Amino acid sequence: MKTLQLEFYKIRRRNVWLSMFAMLGIQILWGQWSMRNPKDWELESGWMSLLYSLTVLDGLMMPTIMSLLASRLADIEHKGNTYKQLKTLRSAASLYHAKALCGTVILTVLLASQAAVFILYGYYLGYEGNPDPRYYLLAYGLKFASCLSLFLLQLLLSMYFANQMIPLVIGLGGSMVALFVMFVSNYSFLPWGGILSSSLVGMDWDQTSSIIIYFYRDYSKAETAAVICIFIWVFVFYAAGRRLFTRREA
Repeated sequence: MKTLQLEFYKIRRRNVWLSMFAMLGIQILWGQWSMRNPKDWELESGWMSLLYSLTVLDGLMMPTIMSLLASRLADIEHKGNTYKQLKTLRSAASLYHAKALCGTVILTVLLASQAAVFILYGYYLGYEGNPDPRYYLLAYGLKFASCLSLFLLQLLLSMYFANQMIPLVIGLGGSMVALFVMFVSNYSFLPWGGILSSSLVGMDWDQTSSIIIYFYRDYSKAETAAVICIFIWVFVFYAAGRRLFTRREA
């Protein structure tokens, strides 16, 4: 806990929270633009459409956001060349755990804030009924696991490369991969496609009436395997990052 407190202390002036909530602000502005003036059929299926829209938006933005978060947590040690010094005061494992847990806390607050803001906005727009707590809690849990896997991957890269442009470019590339996956398939076994793979809501376009029909998805065996793969990635990236960090010399 003391090591975790020190991690938050070290980033107090690095505007990490400001960066995360700036990204949330961009999502809110997008939501106000895309969900303004809803029609009657949009109000009827509003809560399902909100889950679908957030999945698409997060699938495109979260790889980049997680790369930014990991970079802000790791580059302070690269700039000060303090990895070896810190290991003389704390075990390498505890230092890695503190950075991973620090990012996890920030991610939890970010996703909870996002959910609260958009649910309140849905009530403001007048969506019919209430959000189904089962689907919304499940969607939050799956999205959290997907984002956590991306964060742990980016943390591994940010700790390995002193030049933070490399992991940031990989994060941007991950967003492009997610965009490609969205157009060709409903699921992907790649870590950048985890958010789209775990989408609980599907969409169908009725050309005759120009109405979008939303529905809760029934996962096929392949789609279920893709969702399970999210949790495998979490374990793989955590284990790889811990091993890399505890064995590095500087």
